[in-house]
Amino acid sequence: MTEQMPHELAKLLDSWASAPGTHPLLGDWRRVGYRRGAALPSDLGPETPAGDLGIVPDVDREQSGVIQQALDDIGANGGGVLRLDAGRYVLDNPVFMRHSHLVLAGAGRNQTTLHFPRPLAESIRPTYDWSWTGGQVYFAHPGRLATTTTRSHLSDPTGERWLTGDTLATVAPTPRGAVVLMVDDSSMLTAGEMVLLEVRDTPAPVNRLMREMAGNVPGSAAFPWAETNLDGAVWTLPVKVTNVPTPRTVEIEQALRITLHPETTALLRSLGPTVHDSGVEGLTIENRLIPQTIHNTNPGSNGVCFQAVYDCWARDVAVVNADVAFSMTSAKSCTLQDISYRGRALHHFTISRGCTHDCLIEDFELAEFEVPVAEGAYFHGICAETLSSGNVWRRGNLHTGTFDTHRGLPFENLRTAITVVKNDGVPGGAFDAGPQFGARSVHWGIKVATDNPMCMEITDVAPRSLTAGITGLSEPGSMLRRVPSNSHFEGELESERMAFGVDLGEYSDLLDLQRQILPL
Repeated sequence: MTEQMPHELAKLLDSWASAPGTHPLLGDWRRVGYRRGAALPSDLGPETPAGDLGIVPDVDREQSGVIQQALDDIGANGGGVLRLDAGRYVLDNPVFMRHSHLVLAGAGRNQTTLHFPRPLAESIRPTYDWSWTGGQVYFAHPGRLATTTTRSHLSDPTGERWLTGDTLATVAPTPRGAVVLMVDDSSMLTAGEMVLLEVRDTPAPVNRLMREMAGNVPGSAAFPWAETNLDGAVWTLPVKVTNVPTPRTVEIEQALRITLHPETTALLRSLGPTVHDSGVEGLTIENRLIPQTIHNTNPGSNGVCFQAVYDCWARDVAVVNADVAFSMTSAKSCTLQDISYRGRALHHFTISRGCTHDCLIEDFELAEFEVPVAEGAYFHGICAETLSSGNVWRRGNLHTGTFDTHRGLPFENLRTAITVVKNDGVPGGAFDAGPQFGARSVHWGIKVATDNPMCMEITDVAPRSLTAGITGLSEPGSMLRRVPSNSHFEGELESERMAFGVDLGEYSDLLDLQRQILPL
């Protein structure tokens, strides 16, 4: 299937196919998205017409309370679908998706509209960082949400992430690409359950985990980790147990994407209360038009948020007039499909933060803003940050915005088959958050319309990474070396640039290529 592909890329994919879990430049993204690569469900369970409950559109009354009660009742009874008719519904408060196997569905994003007159600062809590998390449709367990709304991620990074329970096992040192882990005792592990792999870094000057995520390039040993908030970080990754073959071994569904070294402590812990297998689809989330504020003071005119949940989705959803359109905070294996944004300038279109892993954002469109970016505000684009890994953005159109990476060493993330028109967003992230990129950061099959190289061809800043088939640029390079030095590694990065300026055509989607070469 790669006969007409540029020869160097065909050879690269051949080498990846021989060792998909351990390739130095390419990750294995085949299991990205809902249920590790499954199609979104067509059978959503029993359906409740909202009209039967007196929830009707285009009426002069606020309906968040009755919609929330209907969703909670459906969820408490095992799940199903609340189906809204076409029309406009006014909601003064967010819709909380607090149960698993629960779906909120409209008649289509151009037919059913949820209008929110109040931002989250007015409806949930006035003093919180709604500039990068939270949503008017908010997927989070009540226990997680209760803690989230009483802590700031700046003072307590765990205040937004997974709720955890008991330690189930201690994991021995394990090489990258393994699907069998050796543990001290497997008796508390059960096939079919989702558990949390928790890996703690060794503080400076060792920082073995951070160096591993950076691909162990020479500059990772000399990097000033102690000057960043990644020093001594705890990395968390939900993993699904598929088999417990012996008292000392356990098999997991996805291959490890890092080596677990003797210097790092790795545990399997029970996953605390969470939400899974729930979705929102077929509607528009419209916020009241509020002027954009200065940077990081957004009141939370947001869209959809997935927080500490897995196997959830948004399908056929548009967001209008937002600060953050779609956010993922410690989300795992979620799919955002056929999503869009329009309206005034926003802060983030999509953001993946706080150890968000294996999420798929596909068939997306960010329209040119109807109201430009306000003075003192910043606009980014599609963002990965804070030790997030395995995420894929594909088949998208950015009429505005860029490939933002908000530092925090996100690694093994893929952007592919995307058209970037104006490339007018800016990269962000606190200067003490650490490197902008980790290993196996890949941009493949990207079309740039305006010859602006910012954030596009990243082999000058990303370690052990790859760009392939970037078109529309006069010369390679990301322009990111202009930011402070504690965002980048010095020395040889061991990255590669291939087929620069070559339109890959039918080979522009690397995820599709991987799934064709090695079907799941």
